[in-house]
Amino acid sequence: GLPLFLSEFGCNTNTREFNEIASLYSTQMTGVYSGGLVYEYSQEASNYGLVEIDGDNVKELTDFQTLMKKYSETPNASGDGGYNSTGGASGCPAYNSPNWLVKDDSLPAMPDGAKQYMSKGAGTGPGLSGDGSQNAGGASTGTATAGSGQATNTASSSNAASPALAPQWSVAPFACAAVTIAFTFFGATLL
Repeated sequence: GLPLFLSEFGCNTNTREFNEIASLYSTQMTGVYSGGLVYEYSQEASNYGLVEIDGDNVKELTDFQTLMKKYSETPNASGDGGYNSTGGASGCPAYNSPNWLVKDDSLPAMPDGAKQYMSKGAGTGPGLSGDGSQNAGGASTGTATAGSGQATNTASSSNAASPALAPQWSVAPFACAAVTIAFTFFGATLL
């Protein structure tokens, strides 16, 4: 498996206490995460820095001391966290309703609402609300048997694909070329 880490943690909206350290390095999490990166080392305009750098001088800030304390209070994780030593893909968890509703690695059937997009294209998106948005839709009654991965052909040859858009043309390259040629001839006459 690939190492996975929590990137850029340590929000500074409130006082930074770094309480996520204990959870991130607990045995409940080390099977998922390999650790994390605190944002950020040097103090910048965002005020997330752990240290302030001035030339060759490095001054530890309060957040640095707080982070160091949290790391010292947190025991190192033990075991291998479920490391996959074969280098292959890790298997999916077993079906466990209501938390994990996947029974195997078969592809689901295509939802009825998606058929139109295969034959007519998506068109202009409605944004985050309304019909066709990420929050709309229904259950799949499908054009295929669940798990087959084989959808029924819903497109016809007359409307199977959207027409290609004609390229946008601009006169700017031609104008630049004309100016270059004109100045080349003008420069040549001066010789």
